[in-house]
Amino acid sequence: MHKKKFNFYTKIKTWLKRDTPLFATRISFIASLLIAIFGIAIGISEGSLAVKINGLIASVDVLNSLLLITAVNHSIKSPDYVFNYGYGKYESISILVSAGLFFIVSGYTLYEAIQSFGDIEEINGNYYYLLIFSTISFLLMNFMSKFEKKTAKKFHIPILEYDSNIWKIDSYIELGIISNLILGAILSYNDLSYYGRIIDSLTAVLLMAYALKTPLKGSKDALNQLLDRTLSDQVQFEILSIVVQHLNQMCEYKTVHTRQSGKDIFIEIDLVLPFDYTMNQKNEIEEILKKSITAKFPTAITRIYAHPCSGECISGEQRNCPIFLN
Repeated sequence: MHKKKFNFYTKIKTWLKRDTPLFATRISFIASLLIAIFGIAIGISEGSLAVKINGLIASVDVLNSLLLITAVNHSIKSPDYVFNYGYGKYESISILVSAGLFFIVSGYTLYEAIQSFGDIEEINGNYYYLLIFSTISFLLMNFMSKFEKKTAKKFHIPILEYDSNIWKIDSYIELGIISNLILGAILSYNDLSYYGRIIDSLTAVLLMAYALKTPLKGSKDALNQLLDRTLSDQVQFEILSIVVQHLNQMCEYKTVHTRQSGKDIFIEIDLVLPFDYTMNQKNEIEEILKKSITAKFPTAITRIYAHPCSGECISGEQRNCPIFLN
């Protein structure tokens, strides 16, 4: 057997294929890596804690992107005999790990800010370079937020929606950093650089606290999925509204059970049908319900459990069944 030769161009071309949700995760990785490298380097060289922390947040996003690639690669797999409910919980685990990394960076930010308050050395950084970098970073973050949101909607991947929100929050943080740099430049011009450094440190702490907004919410939702918590009341009401539209085709509605694993929503509905219904009649009702639910929730995997009624509604030739029979 002949071994296939390694082709670098082919590998790159495959890695950047646009017809897969993995393309968005790979672009996210590249964008995070660039912002992290330049953010940390420029923040340290120019003496801005806010810009350096922005680079550290981006470094968390680099690790988050690697987790994202792994999670999406697994979550797009269909349920099989090993994982009957699919591989979506890889997403939940990745989100929890990502949130933990953000907490570590927030602790470091607080430590650095406290240390800087005791340092009387003024910032001598070049605000011109810092502003150029932050402006480019903002434009890139804003693009990534919209791009991943569009991809998440196209492929129905919840973790891409989560990462889109991370990029959105990052872009807001970048706007805060730009405002901080403009104020710092004004203070520096008026020989008040010391106060600019104090404001820079306070800005780093406040922006890091704001950066935790999405990871906190995402980790809560991820934990709910891992614990198989039922879907929100709103989703369940929407499912019930679909069932109610077809009440005239069943004897009784019993219960609905819901859970989520990544993009897949699992819905189980218990119904009571006439005991003398044929298999074809039963299948027709099941297909109608499944079609209606899928139209509302495209990633829904619906299972209908139909039970026969006791037959007590029949007395002689008289049928008091609530179903309108043709």
